[in-house]
Amino acid sequence: MEKYDVVVIGAGPGGTPAAEFLAKKGKKVLLIDERGKPGGECLFEGCIPSKILETSADYFYQAKKLDIFGIDIEGNIKVNWKNVIKRKDNILEKRANAALQRLSQIPNLVFKEGKGSFISENQIEIKKSDGSTETVEFEKALIATGSSPFIPPIEGNGVDKVWTNRTIFDVEDLPDSILIVGGGPIGIEFGQMFNKLGVKVVIVELMERILMPVDEEFALILQDKIQKDGIELHLKSLVKRIDFENERFKISFEKEGNLQTVGVEKVLVAVGRKPNVEGLDLEKANVEYDKKGIITNQYYQTSNPDIYAAGDVIKEPKFQHLARNQALAAAKNMLEGNKYSIDLDKLSWVLFSDPEIASAGLTEEQAKNRGIDYIVGKYPYQIDARAQIFDTDFGYLKYVVNKQTNEIIGVHIMTEGSSSLVGEASVIVANKLTLEQVANGIHPHPTLTESFEFLAKNMLMEGKYV
Repeated sequence: MEKYDVVVIGAGPGGTPAAEFLAKKGKKVLLIDERGKPGGECLFEGCIPSKILETSADYFYQAKKLDIFGIDIEGNIKVNWKNVIKRKDNILEKRANAALQRLSQIPNLVFKEGKGSFISENQIEIKKSDGSTETVEFEKALIATGSSPFIPPIEGNGVDKVWTNRTIFDVEDLPDSILIVGGGPIGIEFGQMFNKLGVKVVIVELMERILMPVDEEFALILQDKIQKDGIELHLKSLVKRIDFENERFKISFEKEGNLQTVGVEKVLVAVGRKPNVEGLDLEKANVEYDKKGIITNQYYQTSNPDIYAAGDVIKEPKFQHLARNQALAAAKNMLEGNKYSIDLDKLSWVLFSDPEIASAGLTEEQAKNRGIDYIVGKYPYQIDARAQIFDTDFGYLKYVVNKQTNEIIGVHIMTEGSSSLVGEASVIVANKLTLEQVANGIHPHPTLTESFEFLAKNMLMEGKYV
């Protein structure tokens, strides 16, 4: 039986960098993934392919508006969706092969295709796609198996025919209409993408607004915008049935006590994720878990002290970049003892909506719930030179500031280009910078980054706590 210092189950954005790190530190490491390629959900069915498709939709949408910039295009502008999918496949293959090549060049690191399951507290059985099995022994293990789409218990013969993020990326023909169950980040991003491509979009959301985890003010602004752009939105609505007949879906949902029906060509279910714990046989390894994921302490150590877990499979927010940092912290803890954890108050994220929404640190609601005496300042991008030049003068930069210390505890951005701006926001929050410190930065003109300096100076000099 082969023995390893560390076995890592899952070669996604958490498991892969942790395995690389440990191998470079001299540990004998086995990395297992049932895909046979590194990358995980994010690369193959998540953030990367979705952004590739959304980018094509954005270019198509912008091309139809070039007259704003004094550019006339003659002829019919159209999307060749098969070529969009082909481009997506090429990019994913390039990235996966590059990662595989990188892993092959690291001494002490072995990568194997297969599904890992525990057979004891220090042994794993690897079930390969050809039906063969192999048993290995480990001193330490890291579980980074990620998550999968959650399909709620809905009646009807069409439920098993709906799209999820696992199936939507290989579709070569655009539908004429789509109903999206869920008004969270995935639902809103895909809803806007299909809407830009001329697809009729209906979104059904259970809660009273879209994007419940997002800053309420920004979420409501975007909610108003998507409806003005032609997306049909049903809030406080519960899907009861999904039926399929004559190549069409019929969706029945309850809204304010009334049952409504909508007919569409396709349905996308995007109501959340479930941790990938099935088949791991965690009980045999004495690893505790529940329906929300594997239970760990702050150091990502499970109830088995020799086994750690990180990423979507544990009970914390599900982001690629968070999974990477959690897994690296877990790897360091294996080497040095439990010292490293991630401060979620410093977490940053991006919603690739139109306009983009990005955030770092605490929202107003979180600050209020913690009893923090805070003030809020806003900079409107309607007055921003760069935003006006690019016809993206929409949205705000918002600071949530501790009133007693002037520390910026939250930065929230809603404008086109937020994904590039949030890097500075992350540094501000992570380093607990104050309004004075940010105001002292000299930002180049004309750029969107000027907004950070302008807002800090405005709040200090004029006291405009909007």
